[in-house]
Amino acid sequence: MGKQKGFGPVQLADYAGLARWQVDRGMVKGLVPKPGLPSGRWSDEQANDIAARRGQIVEVLGDRQGYGAKRTAELLREATGLELWSADVEQLAARGLIEETGEWKDYTLYDPRVAAEPSAEVAEALREIVEQRLAWYQSSATREAAAGRCGMSELEFENAARAAGLKPGQFGRWPLDGIERLAGVKEPDVAAARMLGPDEAADHMGVRRREFDYVVAAGWISPVSQIKRTVWSGERRGYHKTVDVPLYRAGDLDAVLRIEDVDWDTVRTLKPRQPSPLRKFVSQAPKRAEAVHAFVERLRADHGLVVWSRYANLSNRWFINWVPREDGTPAVEDVTALVAADPGLAPYAGTVRLLDSVGETVHWARRMLQPGGGVLIDTETHALWGRVMEVAAIDCATGEVLLETLVNPQSPVTDGAFDVHGISDEMVADAPTWDQVLPDLLRVTAGRTPLAYNADYDWEVIVKDSRRVGLSAEHLAKRKGWGCVMEERSSWEDCYDFLPLGGGHRALGDVQCALDVLRDLATAPPWARARSQKVSA
Repeated sequence: MGKQKGFGPVQLADYAGLARWQVDRGMVKGLVPKPGLPSGRWSDEQANDIAARRGQIVEVLGDRQGYGAKRTAELLREATGLELWSADVEQLAARGLIEETGEWKDYTLYDPRVAAEPSAEVAEALREIVEQRLAWYQSSATREAAAGRCGMSELEFENAARAAGLKPGQFGRWPLDGIERLAGVKEPDVAAARMLGPDEAADHMGVRRREFDYVVAAGWISPVSQIKRTVWSGERRGYHKTVDVPLYRAGDLDAVLRIEDVDWDTVRTLKPRQPSPLRKFVSQAPKRAEAVHAFVERLRADHGLVVWSRYANLSNRWFINWVPREDGTPAVEDVTALVAADPGLAPYAGTVRLLDSVGETVHWARRMLQPGGGVLIDTETHALWGRVMEVAAIDCATGEVLLETLVNPQSPVTDGAFDVHGISDEMVADAPTWDQVLPDLLRVTAGRTPLAYNADYDWEVIVKDSRRVGLSAEHLAKRKGWGCVMEERSSWEDCYDFLPLGGGHRALGDVQCALDVLRDLATAPPWARARSQKVSA
C-alpha cells in the first residue's frame, strides 16, 4: 500500500476505530489534533498516533454521543425522582453542569453519562431549577391568559405591556403583578391573581370537580381567560388534540368560599354518590344540550352553513363546529360573539367551546386553500429517507404546477425505491442535481405554508439533501413551519391511524392526490354532514 495523501474525517474515524462524532468531539476536547497537512487532512503520523490513543479517547468521550433534552430529562428524572422538563436540562447546561456534546436534526445533545449518573452537585442544582420554575409558573401566566385577564386581544396586550415597560420572562410567560396592573388593579395580590384550570380550581377550593361545576353553573364565578392545552390519548402514534381550558382567579375562588349561604364544610366532606347541596343554587335554565342544539339550528338557518355539535364526555364539554364560506366567514371571533350574546347558552359559557379537532382541521384546510395560503410538496427518493430523485410543488389555491422535475441524486437508486416509484438511473442521468433544483423550490414556496402528505418525510429528505450539497433549506428547514395533510386527515377522520395516500408514488401525482384530500378536509366529514342534514330536516 502506497503512502496515503492524508486522512479526511471519515477516513480518520474508520482508521482509528472511532465514530465520526468522536473525532469531532475529540478535536473540541483537545484529544484529536487539528489536521496537520496543508490540504486540511490529517497526516499518516497523526492518524497512527490517534489510533494508538483510541482507548484513551473513548474513555474520555464515552461510546455514545449524547441524548436530546427530552431523553436527558427522562434519565435524570429516573435518577433523582424530580419532575423534570427539557427546559430544566437547558438550565443545567447554562450552569455548566452538563455538557452539550453535539447536534442531531437541529436538537442539542447532552452528555449521556451525566444524565445516567448525576452527581450530588447536579441533583442539588436540578432541585433548585425545578423550585424556581414552579415558583415562576405560580407567579406568571401565558400571553393568551394575560390578554384575557385584561380584556384585550393578544396584540393589544403586547402593545399595552410594551408601553408599560412590562416584558415576558422564561417560557414566554408574563408576571402576574404586571398583568394585574394592566387590568386596572392598583395593588395586585400575586397569590390572588394566580389563574387555575377547573381541576386546579376544585383542588384550591377543597371540593370535588363536580361541586366546582355547580359553582360555575350557579353563576358565582366566571373564567377570566382561557388557554390551549394538548391532551394525549391512545397508545398508538401519540395521538393528541388541543382543547381550550378556562382559567379562574384564585382570589375569585376565595371570594366564593365566603358565600354565607353555603355550608362549605359539608360540601368538602361529601362522599361518592352523595347528592351535592350546591345543586339547589343552579338556575333552572334550559338543559345544556337543548341550548346547544337550539343555537346550532339558529346558526345553520341564519347563515346557511353546515353546522354540527359534539359532546366530549371525558372533558364534559360541548363543541360547536361549522364549515366557513370560501371567504372564511363567519370567523371564530364572529361565532364567539354570537355565543356570548345567546341567553340560552349563558349559563353554560364555561362548558361550550368552538371547534374540536375536526372543526379545527376544517378551518385549517380552508386557510390553506386561500390564495397565498399553502403549497403542496412531494419528493421521491433514491432510497428510504434518501436523496431526492424527483420533486413537485403545486399551488393549493389554484392547483397550478409550480415545479415538477426529476433530480439526479448522484447515487444509484436502490431496488426497493425503484419498486415503489419506478424512477431509474437512466431517467435521471441528465436531470439537474439537488443544488440546481433547490433554489427553484425555495422560490416557488416562499411566503406560503409548505404542506406535504407525510411532512416528516419530505421535510427531512429536503433538509438532509440540502446539507449534503452545502446549501440551506431556508424557510423549508423548520419542521414547525410545515403542515401535514396526513395528520390533519387522521383528525378529520377521527381515527388514530395514518391513512395511505394512494397517489401512485410519483411526485406530481402524489401532490395532486394530496390536494384532493386537502379539499375534502375543508368540508364537514360525511358523518357530520349527515348529522347536520338530519337536524335541519
